[in-house]
Amino acid sequence: MASLTTRVSVYLVSISVIGLGVAAMVEAELGVAPNDVLNTGISDTFGIGVGTAAWITGVVAMAIAWALGRRPRVATVLGSVIVGFSINGGLALFPSPDALVPRAGLLVLGLLVVWAGITGVVATDVGAGPLELVMLSFMDRGMGIRWVRWGIELTLLLLGLALGGAAGLGTVVFAFGTGPVLAVTLPWAATRLGTHLTQAAAI
Repeated sequence: MASLTTRVSVYLVSISVIGLGVAAMVEAELGVAPNDVLNTGISDTFGIGVGTAAWITGVVAMAIAWALGRRPRVATVLGSVIVGFSINGGLALFPSPDALVPRAGLLVLGLLVVWAGITGVVATDVGAGPLELVMLSFMDRGMGIRWVRWGIELTLLLLGLALGGAAGLGTVVFAFGTGPVLAVTLPWAATRLGTHLTQAAAI
């Protein structure tokens, strides 16, 4: 297994870039990840920041994961805080282009960054993000990662749409692409770091 220092370093970089990827997708205005459809819906409904909404949904997801047997670690809680700040910081950093081509570029950038970030966070086994913790709790029960991820994304999407969240092409790509992408990247990254995806670890 990779050293703790290496794993923590990968974790911190990965958790930070997830928020930047989310911000890029929000600014592209072509649809965000299902979780962020929910976050943008909460943001618009209650007049709070998208990053703040992410903190709220993170707490709920951690509670669900804990109930399913995957106890959140300190790093999971810390990661949720970092993501919220990263989203708000990214929204202030990225431009808001009107033309379709730069918006499409931001969408692609956001997707790739978020997928890379999720892979890094989960594979380090330092403390998966709240949604990834829910995903792993179902994987512990023998369910395939593609079906688990699709189920989570669909649930979040429906809740977000009910609140008027920012859904679009990017939402569809993320919802259907994340499971297959992670099915390839997670085992590869876990092997490189010497970690185990389906073993519940103590806090």
